[in-house]
Amino acid sequence: MKLPQQLKGSLIALLATITFSNVYIFSKLAMKDVSLASFGLLWFGFALLWNVLFNWYKKHNDSFINLPRASKRTLLLITGSELIATSAFFLAIQLTPNPTIVSFLANTSPIFVILLGFIFLKERFSYPEIFGIILTMLGVGLINFTESGLQLKQFNNPASLATFTFALFYGISLVLAKTKVETLPSSMITLYRNTALFLGFVLYNLYAFKTPTYSEESIVYILVGSMFGPFLGTILTFSALKYLEASKVTLIITSRSFFIILGSFIFLGILPSQNQFIGGILTIIGIVVISTPGIWKTKRMTSH
Repeated sequence: MKLPQQLKGSLIALLATITFSNVYIFSKLAMKDVSLASFGLLWFGFALLWNVLFNWYKKHNDSFINLPRASKRTLLLITGSELIATSAFFLAIQLTPNPTIVSFLANTSPIFVILLGFIFLKERFSYPEIFGIILTMLGVGLINFTESGLQLKQFNNPASLATFTFALFYGISLVLAKTKVETLPSSMITLYRNTALFLGFVLYNLYAFKTPTYSEESIVYILVGSMFGPFLGTILTFSALKYLEASKVTLIITSRSFFIILGSFIFLGILPSQNQFIGGILTIIGIVVISTPGIWKTKRMTSH
């Protein structure tokens, strides 16, 4: 019974990975013609529409009022965390010419999941996990290694800081969702997440005091991308948490970098530099090393 659940969770997470990889490409293509404020408004407006149609089709009657008090609090915390994480993510996409680099740096999210577990759940690191964390950070350093050497100030550039902010709060969301996975449906989390983000960008546009403008191409990119990422990809990610630990879900999702490299070459005609590519591979290997002890531990427990 355990094996089918592990397999089902892995397949769901892999499907989420493929859908999320499209977000990097379609969002970058859309933001060539529109501002971040205009992009976010339509992106999450469409995502919210897909959510409403999905719930209507599935006849989901999940209600916030009927949730236990602890689950309500957790849902609101997840919503706030996702608002910060997603805003930071698209800011990073807008600030960098190559979305592949954002995806590589975003691969540090499993490290934040482990750190949060250490602080709040009193979990402790094994030696392989410590080695994996070091390896991952070396990969991040190599990504920021330019022809003139390692520029420490690049860790403080806006795109890098935005990406690390995304990784942190994305990790917080997964940890929170895992604690209430039995009482919080993935469709409800996605609905509240997209509602908060849509309202957030409404306020952003009012603050900027600009009328949203779009080209025909940008509308098409946003229409397709919003279906893949903030709707389908998010539902699949939180659904995978029912069958897998949060660290394993993030591990699988880090493979998105390979799909993004391919997509960036096909749609944008760009590839990362050699250092950035090797650094990205190191981050993925590091995360594999981090998650391996937990996988073997689960196997030993199920064998007894």
